[in-house]
Amino acid sequence: MTNQRTTVLTDSGTNFGKTINHYKGCEHGCIYCYAWKIRNWQAGFKGQTCEYHDWIKPAPTQNIAGDLQHQLSKMGKSTKSRIKDIFVCSLTDCYQPAESELRTTRDIIQLLKQHDLPFTVLTKSALVTRDIDLFEGYEKCRVGLTVVTLDDGLRQVIEPNASPIGARINALKALKAAGVSTYCSVEPIMPDKRSDPIAIADALKNDVDLFEFGIWNAKRNSKAMVEQALGIQYNQSYFIPVMQSLDAYCKQNMPTKYCYAGHSREFVESIGINFKPCPTVIP
Repeated sequence: MTNQRTTVLTDSGTNFGKTINHYKGCEHGCIYCYAWKIRNWQAGFKGQTCEYHDWIKPAPTQNIAGDLQHQLSKMGKSTKSRIKDIFVCSLTDCYQPAESELRTTRDIIQLLKQHDLPFTVLTKSALVTRDIDLFEGYEKCRVGLTVVTLDDGLRQVIEPNASPIGARINALKALKAAGVSTYCSVEPIMPDKRSDPIAIADALKNDVDLFEFGIWNAKRNSKAMVEQALGIQYNQSYFIPVMQSLDAYCKQNMPTKYCYAGHSREFVESIGINFKPCPTVIP
């Protein structure tokens, strides 16, 4: 009798094409996150509704590296050649605090490199710098950090257990200095003046190769949590002048270095902005 294997590399439903989610939940506890309300995602909580207090007590999927190695070893060269990008991770954070001890993400990155596969890493943790030795010199990777505010006071409210903003900025600088392709997700832009995408882009444009912008995708219980924490009521019209000013700034100051998150496409096009999707690591 053979052990049941987990399908680790799955279709992402985004421009990246493929994704890996190897933690069941996320310790960072971002109150705007809607992933904890998604049912049936491949890494856990199958057939159940996950609540916030469960989500912030994560666990890794058991034997995930072994299952990934098994899956990749069965792939033919032609199948692998069609993979343009793998998003690590799309529904959780691959460098959340548990990773410092478990090193699951490091194992996964090593496997992706061994199989010569392209990938994009996105995190809110400065722990990512631990693995610079894996990213350095590997042309098929892009490594990013999420920065939705330069105000660490706001960060403490909306991303309570993630790395401080200063630590994330230093991580981007270290990655850039090592010659790694850097990526900054300014998403979700929040309906708060302290979440200023132009200020973020202006501060980081010399350290970031690609910015991705997107408005807050207010969904499910996260909407109520944010409204209560910030003392606001969600109104999408707040983002109209924000995004129009941002688009004008980007066109003038960094025309080849920005794109928009897929979930913001309908909104940006509705206000006359040309949607630019996030490019994959392999064109």
